[in-house]
Amino acid sequence: MRSSSNRDQSNTHLFPSSGSIQRAASNTLTPGGTSAPRKKVALKPGHSPLDWANLTNTTPSYVLRGVPPQTPPPFYIKITKEELSLHKTKEDCWTSIKGKVFNISKYVDFHPGGVEEIMKCAGKDGTFLFNKYHSWVNVDRMLEKCMVGVLANS
Repeated sequence: MRSSSNRDQSNTHLFPSSGSIQRAASNTLTPGGTSAPRKKVALKPGHSPLDWANLTNTTPSYVLRGVPPQTPPPFYIKITKEELSLHKTKEDCWTSIKGKVFNISKYVDFHPGGVEEIMKCAGKDGTFLFNKYHSWVNVDRMLEKCMVGVLANS
């Protein structure tokens, strides 16, 4: 068994591991091309990932989708890029990820990167940015009750 001083000097106890995608994604390049830690944002009280999970488990999906209760399921609704582009404010925020359109208005304040970062995808296809920073996140599970429809081929 190793002594605690040897264990503290080893990187084997780090999570995520030093070569993992989570560590790679947590760094960004500065203008000079060097790596810098990602900016951390303090979330409002009651806005942790567990709070989001609780909200999605206790709130009807039509409320999170922002639609009337009798609205058809999202896979029946085609959303054009023009329609998507109309929803680009914090209070009315839609984005498309991997061909699915989500109303993320209720999620904006829960985003770990902060409101400013998530608003970069407001009213647009956010697939590229989502994959760049969150490729290991299951967006279908996290935002399943927020799905409004599917992005129509234009």
